[in-house]
Amino acid sequence: MKKRFGNLFHLSSRGIKQFIFSSLIASLSIAMAGGLFLSTWKIKEGAQKSFKLSSSGFDAVLGARGSKLQLILNAIFHLEASPGNLDWEQYELIKNTRGVKEAYPLAVGDNYMGFRIVGTIPSLLTEHEWQEDTQYELNRGGRVFSESNKEAVVGSFVSSRLGLKVGDTFHPYHGLTFNESSKHDDIYVVVGILSATGTPADKVIWVPIKGIQHMEGHASEYANSISAVLVKFKGIAAGMELSMKYNRQGNQATLAWPIARTLAEFFKRLVWFEEILKAIAYLIALMSSLIILATLRNSMNERKRDFAILRCLGASRSFVTQVVLGQSLIISFIGALGSFLICFLTSSLASYFIRKETGVMLEPFTLDLNAWYVFLTIIFLGLVSGIPAAISAYRVDISKNLQHTT
Repeated sequence: MKKRFGNLFHLSSRGIKQFIFSSLIASLSIAMAGGLFLSTWKIKEGAQKSFKLSSSGFDAVLGARGSKLQLILNAIFHLEASPGNLDWEQYELIKNTRGVKEAYPLAVGDNYMGFRIVGTIPSLLTEHEWQEDTQYELNRGGRVFSESNKEAVVGSFVSSRLGLKVGDTFHPYHGLTFNESSKHDDIYVVVGILSATGTPADKVIWVPIKGIQHMEGHASEYANSISAVLVKFKGIAAGMELSMKYNRQGNQATLAWPIARTLAEFFKRLVWFEEILKAIAYLIALMSSLIILATLRNSMNERKRDFAILRCLGASRSFVTQVVLGQSLIISFIGALGSFLICFLTSSLASYFIRKETGVMLEPFTLDLNAWYVFLTIIFLGLVSGIPAAISAYRVDISKNLQHTT
């Protein structure tokens, strides 16, 4: 039995070597189809899960009247522009509302080398749990900024990209995008580096909120303004009550609550893009099947005499058929392994850009049950593609194919 399988593998691989270019193209096409399908699914699932977990432990965002999604992207993920400002009194009001466990004001509008500077109060970094039973930590030798000094705590991602360390100084730049001509005269000192969390907190520079409000060059009317308030409730009842107050009865502010549901609705809008990528993957898979079919047909035409000789030497029709199917199986197996590699590379690249733009870290590529379903489907697809050529091998006419050709 062992010898039989050895001969079967030798003859099958010989056919692939004979048509190495077309065989590799077929395997590459399969790898592209499987890799695209897998990476589309993995990135979507990973992004949804990671974004929901990256709400930094908050239940809601209070901001100026406008889009809930824009508020969340701006205050939690530090994307988009702020829809407007709130008076400081709005922060004091919601902070002292029954059912509110925590409330932290934010002020934005400046950057350093393209990374956003976010003003807040020190207790956000010293008391808040960004995930259950986990508070923010600083790297050794650092401390949280003082509320009245021009000091900064730098996110781990910013620190690694810009090389900032404790004791360094920098000038803030006005606006959310870096422009050399908009430098403020204020000088801030880095007093701490935030330990990595895998959340958007890693990609910003944290400073005292008074520093943003009273920074040189900022209009005086904004000295008592904030961009948003991050809120954590004691229970769902408080969220429902405040949502009714701000979203249905008021006209001055918007409460983006709950954050998870708003993000889920956002991802639903991207379903069309996922379907397009799946359709492309199916088309590539169909093309791969046709390439395998063409490769095996050409191989059959070139090897009919070889198969006829095998039959004369005692090989059965089923053995010859298995050689052709084995060739198809090897091509599809290489393609299936390649699909994992392409998925890993694509997911890693997507993870890098998502991390760079949002601070959210995707989970690493893992081989779950769905990945193995795709693997087995690819193998099955390859075998099916080889059936026509296998039938042709089964029907090889010994006498006709042993005749000398002129």
